[in-house]
Amino acid sequence: MWETKAMKRIYDEWKTLYQQFDRLLLLFAVVFMTVEVVWIPLNSWLSEVLLGLTGYAYLSPTNLLVVLSARWWVTVLFFLQVLANLVIVYLEIGLLVLGLTRILKTDENLRSYLNFLFSAIRRILIRISVTKVLYVLVYSAVFFPFLRKILQIYYVDKLIVPRFILDHFSKNPLIALLLMVVLFLFFWLAARLLHSLPLIYGEEKSVGQAVRISFHKSKQFGPWKSYFRLLWLVMGTGLSFLFIGLGLYALQTVADRLPDQLAFGLAMVNLILLNLAHYGIVSLFLLKFISYSAALDLSAPSQKKMQPGLRLGILLLAALYFGTQAFISLYFPFQKLPVTISHRGVDGEKGVQNTIDSLENIAKLKPDYVEMDVQETKDGLFVVMHDTDLKALTGKRGGTHDYSLSELTQMEASENGQSSPVPSFEDYLSRAEALQQKLLVEIKTTSADSPQMMENFLKAYGQRLIAGGHQMQSLDYGVIQAIKAYDKKLLSAFILPFNSIYPDTAADGYTMEYTSLDQVFTFKSWIRKKFVYAWTPNDEEGMVQALQLQVDGIITDQLRELQETMKSFSDHQSYADLLFLQVRLLLLQF
Repeated sequence: MWETKAMKRIYDEWKTLYQQFDRLLLLFAVVFMTVEVVWIPLNSWLSEVLLGLTGYAYLSPTNLLVVLSARWWVTVLFFLQVLANLVIVYLEIGLLVLGLTRILKTDENLRSYLNFLFSAIRRILIRISVTKVLYVLVYSAVFFPFLRKILQIYYVDKLIVPRFILDHFSKNPLIALLLMVVLFLFFWLAARLLHSLPLIYGEEKSVGQAVRISFHKSKQFGPWKSYFRLLWLVMGTGLSFLFIGLGLYALQTVADRLPDQLAFGLAMVNLILLNLAHYGIVSLFLLKFISYSAALDLSAPSQKKMQPGLRLGILLLAALYFGTQAFISLYFPFQKLPVTISHRGVDGEKGVQNTIDSLENIAKLKPDYVEMDVQETKDGLFVVMHDTDLKALTGKRGGTHDYSLSELTQMEASENGQSSPVPSFEDYLSRAEALQQKLLVEIKTTSADSPQMMENFLKAYGQRLIAGGHQMQSLDYGVIQAIKAYDKKLLSAFILPFNSIYPDTAADGYTMEYTSLDQVFTFKSWIRKKFVYAWTPNDEEGMVQALQLQVDGIITDQLRELQETMKSFSDHQSYADLLFLQVRLLLLQF
């Protein structure tokens, strides 16, 4: 009995979705395609133009204030551009709320619905306010980040905490527990404020009124009932897609036993069906979310039949689009895998970072590069050390500039219950040369560095680095400039902690925190012939994300896991494996 009711509900939901398919597609075209095709490229171009007008090649935390103070009128234009982006986000979410509410309330033809959407744009912009914009941003990006992920609104989706910061906090149990409590509180608030968006956009309530009414409605309904209803909506969305994805994967494992051409054709069909299912489930989630938040019945409209031929044509066009994507992903499966780079020369917690003992151990795993850190000493020489404060690793007070190289190399670095001597860069490089292990040398700079630091370093080691095929990187653009002025054959990467305006620098490539990377950045880098290194995905999910973006290198603390992940996608590749990869990549968007 229960199974019959559940199946009928699912059937009715998907029937409603199909009946509304043409209007949903029109809504998504107006909301997303306009932004993706027109606004984002235009906004990106304007950002690069404005940055060029400041006279600076890049924007990072190290030069943010300098760039903004370069020319006051350019700063004003930057500020107006930021405001325009905030308005665009507010408008996108507003159109989705009003457009989906309209679908649930009324039954009309496409022309009438399009006219409504244009009138909704005017209505949203007329009633806009600072408090409304800020509230919508906080709700979609903080309280209910699942909404941010599933909508994939470009600018909201960039409001993330870098993974390396979360990893750092998670190592402290108390901080990790506090983060869990905060996340629970945010989701509870998202449930209590579930009704606020339709009130702000549809009934034109103020933020304060919308919050009070939403709290009252959720209390009447039952605060915990609202919480679990929203939780089930989120979980049900992901589980529904997973169920379909695994079903298609199982079919493809059988199809892979057939002749290759037939297996390839069936893989294309399954991948098309997978993408159609993904967008269908996303659409159904949005309809159900608005039906919950606006207290509307998902099946309420009578839904007269509207042009089944048009609806079928839309599906065929979508299938053609996804078919093209499927052909590319199946015909050219990972032709060029990224290089593997061991972060600080360790694998997991096996060894002490930036030491020769760890270098010898990691070299046995044969990474393409070992990333390591170099700092200047009190006597103008060079030591292998990451932290500017020696306390954490050596127990000594001060930094590298407080000690001579001989004093530093007499210290022991301790980590993960192990100890190893602090090495000079000369000894570390010599051992790497003996092991035939390439290095990615990161230069750490401080205010205490001598003016001739890079001149001295390159004079001593530049030609050896070139001869050994080593590379360099730094957060300091002055270092990159010095390297390229010395010899263009010495490849260097400029480290960007976050993805903002695409830089126009002399660097050969960019190293970027992987959660901040996106397809736009990697595509621009490919056009400009710059390599991209992702830093530092340490689990399979992050590694898959980096592989999806087709980066040129992956810097990780978990080298073995990275090698195994890449091996499974190359040595034992099958159409079923590629399909399963796509299931995982799409599932990450939930």
